[in-house]
Amino acid sequence: MSLYRFYVEGCSNASDKIYISGKDQNHIKNVLRLRIGEEIIISDGTSRDYHCRIADYPEDMVEAEIIDITDNATELPAQVVLFQGMPKADKFEHIIQKTVELGVHEIYPVMMKRCVVKLEGGNGSTDKNGFLTVSSKEAKKIQRYNNIAEAAAKQSQRGIIPEVKSFVSFKRAAEIASEMDVVLVPYESAEGMDYSRNVIAEIKKLCTESSKRPMVAVFIGPEGGFAQEEIDLLSEKGGRIISLGRRILRTETAGPAIMSVMGFALDE
Repeated sequence: MSLYRFYVEGCSNASDKIYISGKDQNHIKNVLRLRIGEEIIISDGTSRDYHCRIADYPEDMVEAEIIDITDNATELPAQVVLFQGMPKADKFEHIIQKTVELGVHEIYPVMMKRCVVKLEGGNGSTDKNGFLTVSSKEAKKIQRYNNIAEAAAKQSQRGIIPEVKSFVSFKRAAEIASEMDVVLVPYESAEGMDYSRNVIAEIKKLCTESSKRPMVAVFIGPEGGFAQEEIDLLSEKGGRIISLGRRILRTETAGPAIMSVMGFALDE
């Protein structure tokens, strides 16, 4: 049976003990009812795991004694960033859960031309970081999405908690992706499977030769698919138009499908 996993920021500075507070303290003590002497895994969110033993329950805290420190081996050799055309909320939650389980590094919900969902808050204005202005209701949705990502990360024993960013426009998403090493665009009008296999092989080679984990952007269209001008813009910015096979996939299937392909091809 695998040990329960928790994430604690800043625990990389700990010498022999780590202290857990907040909702995780309550979960460990009052929900899981773990006893003194039982063991857990604590991650610092940067792919390092701390094998710990519960030593005490001081007031509103869990005191965990460090037994061993190891590098987490669950992360892909590439940092895959998903730019997901925003679908209906239940579909997006499914996409978050499954792509996090499969190794995604970050997720951007992108407002594309054919998105069925429209933002309540906005008139297209953005903040200083280029994120779209949203209502308080939509801001709470982002928090919920990140809670789903955290739960999926714990379940799949990830070394990090992938972040779900706030909503961005398609133009801004393309700008962000253009700074990454590779941009992949699964699309039904792609060149074919041989080309797609070659692109994935190039990414694997890049992972082997690079001194750091390369960043790979993946764009998935919403329920209505990509508009032609969106494909044109991504192509202009160096996007590689690839195929996921002869079948047309739903938006909630495409993201997990490409993550499965990347995991199978890149994992050693």
